[in-house]
Amino acid sequence: MMRRILAAVVAVVLGPLALWMSIHVASSAFNALNVVFGILVSLIATVAILCGWFALSSHRPASRRHIRVTMRGGFIGGGIAFVAGFIGPVIFQPEANQGPLLGIFVTGPLGFVLGAMIGWFYGRFRHETPIESA
Repeated sequence: MMRRILAAVVAVVLGPLALWMSIHVASSAFNALNVVFGILVSLIATVAILCGWFALSSHRPASRRHIRVTMRGGFIGGGIAFVAGFIGPVIFQPEANQGPLLGIFVTGPLGFVLGAMIGWFYGRFRHETPIESA
C-alpha cells in the first residue's frame, strides 16, 4: 500500500511538471538544447504515466504482470541505449570531451521511453496471459 501511495505522489508531482515543460519546449525556438529538454520531458512524462498506472491498478495481478513487462522493456532498452551512447563516443570520437553526455541525456532516456513502449505492446498483445480490461 505504501508503494502505491508513493507512486501516486510521484505521478501527481511529475505529471504537471512534464506538462509545463512540454508547453515551454513547444513554445520556444528550435535548437539543440530544446531537443534535449524535449527528450527529458518525454522521460519525465513516461515515469509519471508508469507511476500513475502502478498507483491506480497494481492491486490486480494481471496488471502487475503487465507493469512488470513494461518496466523490464524500459530498463533493458534504456540500459542498452545508455551504454551505446556513453561508450560509443569514447570509442569513435576520443577527442570529444562531452561524448558520454550523449548517453546520459539523449540515448538513455530515449531508450527507456522506447523500451517501455515496446514492453507495453509486448505485454498487451504477445504475453501468454491475457490482460483484463477492467
